[in-house]
Amino acid sequence: QLPSTEETKQVLRLSLTEFSLPKFYLLFGISKVKSAAVIAFRSSYRDRSFSPGSYERETFALTSLETVTEALLEIMEACMRDIPTCKWLDQWTELAQKFAFQYNPSLQPRALVVFGCISKRVSHGQIKQIIRILSKGLESCLKGPDNYNSQVLIEATVIALTKLQPLLNK
Repeated sequence: QLPSTEETKQVLRLSLTEFSLPKFYLLFGISKVKSAAVIAFRSSYRDRSFSPGSYERETFALTSLETVTEALLEIMEACMRDIPTCKWLDQWTELAQKFAFQYNPSLQPRALVVFGCISKRVSHGQIKQIIRILSKGLESCLKGPDNYNSQVLIEATVIALTKLQPLLNK
């Protein structure tokens, strides 16, 4: 059991209530359901008609990821205030950075957005790496404008740079 103040408990209650609203279903990519529990607790044992291809997956927009990440960061920071030796944010940032700078068409754009949202400091070297990723994405788009992965990578780098720019030294 985590030691928590009344303020932290209030943040957690409000966040849980907010995540339970239908407007947040869209952010989690499940807007076409009446209840999130329907999707979250569905199993092939209870519902034989369910299989990974039996429902239409919604795309998860990077802007939605940005909003969800910021909401989770708020929850984490509230909890961390009550735990002085907590290293959750450092570990999350380290993992996000690892995946942000490692080529993976599925994970890299998402990791870039998360890294941009949760970082509390950034080095010029990290910014250079993100700009290199942006450059590679632009090169790839020039070769074939129908390259969806490159467009997503470009969008992710722009979001990350926008979030990280205020952290840079003047």
